[in-house]
Amino acid sequence: MQCEICIREPGSHSFKKLCILENITYFYTCPNDAKKYDDVSGILLHYENMISSRETDNWTYILDCSGFGLKHMVTYQVGIALVGLLSKYDSSLQKIYIINPNFYIYTMVSMIWPVLTRSMRERIVYDDKNAFLMEKK
Repeated sequence: MQCEICIREPGSHSFKKLCILENITYFYTCPNDAKKYDDVSGILLHYENMISSRETDNWTYILDCSGFGLKHMVTYQVGIALVGLLSKYDSSLQKIYIINPNFYIYTMVSMIWPVLTRSMRERIVYDDKNAFLMEKK
């Protein structure tokens, strides 16, 4: 199901299926590419539609922090809301790759760290030189 907001205004949100490898669906997002990076309810609905309609049981979340800045960090409500959504799919979430991290994303993750489960914390991997698609289980 395609996001109604993105149909009306392409590029409003940045969350898309990247590929399927070894029966894992990889989703990619770059908040800096989203026009409506602060649209909490719209972002949650977009993510929910994409994750719930995946073709595989397991999935991985790739967060590209290129251009992630102060304007994104101050909308921490998005981060907190996403933690709730990711928790809903916790059993099938394999990894959370954070690529191109910077000061702002480290600060954002520190802000939401207390609400993350231990299991989710253990699945966060920073940058790893783009090796995330080639990682062997």
